[in-house]
Amino acid sequence: MNIQQTIQGCKSNDRKAQNALYHLLADKLMNICYRYSNDISEAKDVLQNTFIKIFTKIEQYDEAKGEITGWCARIAVNEALMSKRRRSKYLFVDDAEMKVVHDSTAEPEVFQEIGKSEIMKLINNLPEGYRIIFNLNIVEGYNHKEIAELLDISEGTSRSQLLRARKAIQKQLKKNTSKVA
Repeated sequence: MNIQQTIQGCKSNDRKAQNALYHLLADKLMNICYRYSNDISEAKDVLQNTFIKIFTKIEQYDEAKGEITGWCARIAVNEALMSKRRRSKYLFVDDAEMKVVHDSTAEPEVFQEIGKSEIMKLINNLPEGYRIIFNLNIVEGYNHKEIAELLDISEGTSRSQLLRARKAIQKQLKKNTSKVA
């Protein structure tokens, strides 16, 4: 069964097609859910809600507008954010009046030398607000306007949280590299 047949089967409520789509996307979507929750049990709940939404909204999927993977990933991100809203308040510092300038020279060369697992550990150690915005912008590719709308914050807050997240990661990297040296 190819992907178009799987999607059509899901639109017809075919359980085999739904199972095939689940197995095709579950790992990728679980990674997304976990990046936002940082708790495996919450991530599993978000994943379950994501697939419920995927299967109930599959009729709205339009192949002409993009791949099913991207459409499902966007649902996973939205479900993870909704879960966060239900469980806690974000801890964003509103710096709308603060001028934020991105310092591209501040990114150390060590970013090129560490592996994916080390980067994920650094991201997971960020404070929740920083981590969410870092994931939305850097990992998922949302721009600051989209992030501001999703989280009901200002674009300036999104920018400053991203800058602070980057600086926190850089600080941790410098700390880790000085231990090795």
